[in-house]
Amino acid sequence: MEEVFIFRNLFSTDFFILAGAAGLLIGLGLLLIFLYRRILFVARKLGRKPGSLPKPLESLRNLLLIFLWTSVFGMLLFAGFFFRAYRAFTLEEPVAEIIITHPEIGEMSSITIIQDEPGGTSKVKRFDVAGDQWVLEGDIVKWRNWLNFLGFHTRYRLTRLRSRYLRTSDEMTKPSTIHSLVENENNPLWKYLYRYGPRLPLVSAVYGNAVFQSSGEDVSFRVYVGTSGFIVRKTE
Repeated sequence: MEEVFIFRNLFSTDFFILAGAAGLLIGLGLLLIFLYRRILFVARKLGRKPGSLPKPLESLRNLLLIFLWTSVFGMLLFAGFFFRAYRAFTLEEPVAEIIITHPEIGEMSSITIIQDEPGGTSKVKRFDVAGDQWVLEGDIVKWRNWLNFLGFHTRYRLTRLRSRYLRTSDEMTKPSTIHSLVENENNPLWKYLYRYGPRLPLVSAVYGNAVFQSSGEDVSFRVYVGTSGFIVRKTE
């Protein structure tokens, strides 16, 4: 595992970008030195000063090697930026795990939600939820695309876990359940973000987002947050 970690660090996007930029600068420096020496030779010839004559084949070889060096490291730099952009816009950060169990047939689903917290910790809560499906709701702050490219991840807050029925008539007549996942539902920061967030220079949008899935069997799901909102996938 340690060898894999070292390998990933060595061949990360930052490695490609730094190596490509360093190699490109060296190549440009060598090209400037090559041009300077040729300009200096021409200036000496015009001033009728003695100077050694550069060999044409040797000069052509050096020029080709400089262009080859610069091209290789330029492509390495481009690859680093490409992989960084791909990772930034496809990154899915784990948010929570949803575990569904049914104590007895006909009773409400027992849903355990394990929320991922900063620092690698987790918060575990259990709720009884009616209906055919469970719904996880939350708030989303979407950054400008260039901030995603720089490594800023979508900010979120999980707010509610509630029930959902497949038929609208059942939604209107059958009992529903809803549970809060936050201590302060009237959070002033999120109220401010909803009202003024889109006007801020770094924020693209602020909105509510929800995902829902079936709660009819004993199964678990994993919820992620991407650049545009929540994503839910069934786990094995």
